Amino acid sequence: MKKDLKTYIRENKAAFDDATPPLDLWQRIARGLDEQPRLHVEKRGGRTVWVARILKVAAIALLIGTMGILLYFYGRNDTYVEYSRINPDLAAEQQVYAQLVMQKKDSIEYIAVSDPKLYAEFSKVLDQIEANYDMLKQEFSQSPNKELTLEAMIRNLQAQIEILSQQLEILNYINDSKSQNRNEQI
Repeated sequence: MKKDLKTYIRENKAAFDDATPPLDLWQRIARGLDEQPRLHVEKRGGRTVWVARILKVAAIALLIGTMGILLYFYGRNDTYVEYSRINPDLAAEQQVYAQLVMQKKDSIEYIAVSDPKLYAEFSKVLDQIEANYDMLKQEFSQSPNKELTLEAMIRNLQAQIEILSQQLEILNYINDSKSQNRNEQI
């Protein structure tokens, strides 16, 4: 096909060179280019618009998630350095307990998917203790005895771990009883 086109152009070269394009050719091309994306969207219908919106939302969620993670790790490292200036042993202990709290929260979220009402009740209790912890963190910067405040923060984290452990036991018990009921029905 390429050979046919090349031979056709060579044979009719004189006809191509003699012809002058119409005066409004570029305006017609510009109009055609402006209309082409509209026709493309109309051919596919609402599906293209829907996919584009989902991709935009996903990109925004990824951006917000990345920023949240960066802020979380950046803020956590700064507080650890500040805590370690006061008492390195307490700072390390606080770091360990904070990580345990995060792990237990993740476990509860994973297990509690089957019972959202119970998870909401658990969250209320934990939110109150976390509010106390946040208050201690705010007091830390203004506290005359920062070591004592850091110890109070550690005790709060220990209380959170105990509560989360109890909640995990309850969720595991509920899930075990549900699985036993299913096995008995079979």
